[in-house]
Amino acid sequence: MFSDDYYYWLTDLLHDDYLQSNYQKLLHQMLETEFTWSVPYDSNRASDGLYLRKSYERETGCAVFEDAPCAVLEMFIAMCVRCEDELMHDPDLGDRTNVWFWAILENLGLDIYDDYSYDCDSVDTILERFLDRDYEKSGFGGAFYVMDSCVDFRKKDLWWQLNAFLEANYPV
Repeated sequence: MFSDDYYYWLTDLLHDDYLQSNYQKLLHQMLETEFTWSVPYDSNRASDGLYLRKSYERETGCAVFEDAPCAVLEMFIAMCVRCEDELMHDPDLGDRTNVWFWAILENLGLDIYDDYSYDCDSVDTILERFLDRDYEKSGFGGAFYVMDSCVDFRKKDLWWQLNAFLEANYPV
């Protein structure tokens, strides 16, 4: 559905050649999976993902499918870019957008599905679990978690979850 040019432009935002070279099947499946939400503020994450399309159009002059809903990959990349730009930017450490993306993959359990050990059905199950918020109260099994949290992550929007995860794992 999406052009190869858009896919490469999108994944270039992660600044991670290893990921682009070894996880193409996973990244493509995430791009083909619609991001759906049940917590109201997560609509903002979808808007951020769709905004990437407008950025691509401005930079390249090429159109992306405007009517297509936001994909999981678009939402996660937009979230990681925003995380780096607004929360975690540190000029001494450089751009860590890929660090936040890898944390999401690891938390979801998707990091084991490189192109050599790829299992489409398992990835689909993990993405469905994430989208359905069928993970533990602490967020374990989702994109972000804090093991000793007394807050039910399943009821919190993703930006809140990200902030709690960063606070617990990357204290200032």
